[in-house]
Amino acid sequence: MSPKKTPQHHGGFKEMEPTRRRILLQTGRQTPPDPLLWDLALIDGITTDTRRLGLSFRGGGVASFISIDTDDTKASPLASAICKHLQRLKRRGEDDVVVLLGGTITSDEQEVSFRDVKCHKQVALKGKSEEEVMEVIEAALAEGT
Repeated sequence: MSPKKTPQHHGGFKEMEPTRRRILLQTGRQTPPDPLLWDLALIDGITTDTRRLGLSFRGGGVASFISIDTDDTKASPLASAICKHLQRLKRRGEDDVVVLLGGTITSDEQEVSFRDVKCHKQVALKGKSEEEVMEVIEAALAEGT
């Protein structure tokens, strides 16, 4: 996606700065989020903030919430990193990466509960193609705060 351009008063166009957006992901519960965080760290221009769910699952494992601050030009590398992580997931069970559309975390704590996480729609990515993941990421960026 190329930067948007706006008309100037004296002819020609001026490039607009990319708009900063926030996407919220939920990962877990069997595959740790660390390899995904390492892949995300390789993408220039994004920052991440990770919170752990302060809840123990009966079957073991942990869920994490990853808040990604980026601009609307990073959809492709972001989708590639997420798809790479999707290949690491356990084939069976409740292991997934979910995009929380309109998602926010209302707590400053490192360990959060489900009631601290708000969103209006959840989109599970397990089993989706890279093109489908890209569409979800673009929708999340369009809705991001």
